[in-house]
Amino acid sequence: MQPGPPYQQGPQQPYPPQGYPGYPQPGYGPPPKKSNTGLIVGLVIGAVVLLGGGGVAAFLLLSDSGSSSTAAPTSSKKSGPPDKYTSMPACERIGSKVRNLPPLETPKGEEPASTSNDEITYTRSSCSWREPNAPSATVSMYLSKSKEPGSGAGEAWAKAGVENAVTDGGVLIPSMAKSTKAVHTKLDSPSQCQIKFYQGNVEGEIIVTGPDPSGTVNQTVCKENALKMARATSEAIG
Repeated sequence: MQPGPPYQQGPQQPYPPQGYPGYPQPGYGPPPKKSNTGLIVGLVIGAVVLLGGGGVAAFLLLSDSGSSSTAAPTSSKKSGPPDKYTSMPACERIGSKVRNLPPLETPKGEEPASTSNDEITYTRSSCSWREPNAPSATVSMYLSKSKEPGSGAGEAWAKAGVENAVTDGGVLIPSMAKSTKAVHTKLDSPSQCQIKFYQGNVEGEIIVTGPDPSGTVNQTVCKENALKMARATSEAIG
């Protein structure tokens, strides 16, 4: 068999043809579409930072304004009337103001007294006038000295003793010499009567006993005698 005529190729054309509608020129195409994802993420982060920063700034402003107002300092230090007295009068001075008293027993002077209050120094002075078959009188003066000057602990303790006597059924005495408050106390003994008073940081206690300590005393007369002794004591304290 004889071979046929050689295949004849036509002129070489690029494929696809240049300038063919719908196809871009080689090496040129539409610019790639830019993604907005990074921009959006950046804006979101920026907003979060701004909002977070604003919150922190607001917190700091609030904190600063709160810390700038300083509360008034509180003090646990007590305050009250200063101690009016530092010593007690002598028994002779009290007795000189009352007529017809029995003889004065030898005074013991000022001595420590028992107390549960650790804010004061507590001392007692006592005076007694006695003789057989006659009414007797005893005066006790309790001095409360504040350990902390200006705390008022001394007068508060003296006052408390009289207030307790009122609570226990005592009868107030409207006014008595220089005392701050005085009261006829309630006693169970029929042979005695008692007056308590406080004057500044001093508490006075007067007990009058009838001629027979085991008997019964006329309460009206007893209270009159006790009132004389209480007035004399208050005047002597000053």
